[in-house]
Amino acid sequence: MNILHIFGTSCMLRQQTFLLPVTLLWYQHNGLTAADFVFFQGLFILFGLFSEVPSGYLADIFSKKHILLCSFFLFLIRCLLWLNFTGVYVIIIGEILVVLSRSLFQGIYDSYIYEYLEQKKETDKIVKYYGIINCYLNVGTGSASLISSLIYPTYALQVLLTLELITTCTSLALMLVVPNIPNKRTRKPLKEHFTDMFSTVKKTLTDQRINHLIVISAIFASSTYIYIWNFQPIMKATDVAVRLFGCVYFCNFFFRALAGYMSDYIQRKVTYNRLAVIVMAHIFIAFTGLALAEYFKISYLTLGIIFLICIGIGAQLSFNILTIATIQKIASANVRATTSSSYNLVAQGVAGVMLSSFKFLVKYLNFTEIYLLYLGIYIAFGLGIYFWKYASDNSQDA
Repeated sequence: MNILHIFGTSCMLRQQTFLLPVTLLWYQHNGLTAADFVFFQGLFILFGLFSEVPSGYLADIFSKKHILLCSFFLFLIRCLLWLNFTGVYVIIIGEILVVLSRSLFQGIYDSYIYEYLEQKKETDKIVKYYGIINCYLNVGTGSASLISSLIYPTYALQVLLTLELITTCTSLALMLVVPNIPNKRTRKPLKEHFTDMFSTVKKTLTDQRINHLIVISAIFASSTYIYIWNFQPIMKATDVAVRLFGCVYFCNFFFRALAGYMSDYIQRKVTYNRLAVIVMAHIFIAFTGLALAEYFKISYLTLGIIFLICIGIGAQLSFNILTIATIQKIASANVRATTSSSYNLVAQGVAGVMLSSFKFLVKYLNFTEIYLLYLGIYIAFGLGIYFWKYASDNSQDA
């Protein structure tokens, strides 16, 4: 499995986004506010919806390795852009490049892992290796966050961008080493490809074997987007020291890495339904906690609540890993990446709408009220999922 470890190391280095814990400060450096920061994250996630499925479809037609290389290269361009220029438009262009890079990565790296294991006739190990690669990814971002917390107080933001440039170049070099895996989908005229792509998405979202898995896990995953992009505004609002921003993000990615590493063990010890209940309970605790942190504005309370949220994010990632592994086993070989991208489409759609609404809600509600509103929405999602699954189970019994 040396190839998968090289692959994992490449992905880990690409995920070393040193600027992540202080992105809000970078936005403010370029004339934007905390509300703008949350709004733009939601807007860019929604923008990613337009590229998510086409990216997966391209990966099913062309080489998954080459699509991943394109993803890394786009992030490299963003590093160069932000390192040399400033301004609102530079922020926007850079974030668009990040969105495109993410779309060309999500749903494709997991398909690559499955197809590599399929070649080796070891698909029974998909949860184990998918978990390990997720561990690599989160170790990458977590270690970068910790380094950022140590470097930022002494050096400028440009130093963090320079480190991102170096690690991205190294990740590109390592990705060149991993082998190509031949795709099984035939190429067609351009018009037929569009029809084929939309047909695949429709079949995926209406396939009763997996559509409930996609919807449930995607809604859970969307909550993580909301937590992550609210960490910095809530810490800033409650006067948490900037030097601790990186430590908070390290804590988050530590638990995500741990969850990835233990996914195979968790699969054997915890049932899928029980894990779903744990994640739903965590969503209730997380949004209630964020509301309390904003209301009382005590920095230590904020840090304690974020610590609990980070633990729960690990549980959500375990649920996601088990779901994706199941979907990969069910999906046909020639539509595997498109199917994964359909899952990301739902997750980012929910998160994008809720995050982009933040800027408009903040005109009428305070942060505490917004978090309680989000809580109510997710409770409604949870009840909807329960009754949908209950109705589905009853129809199958009948």
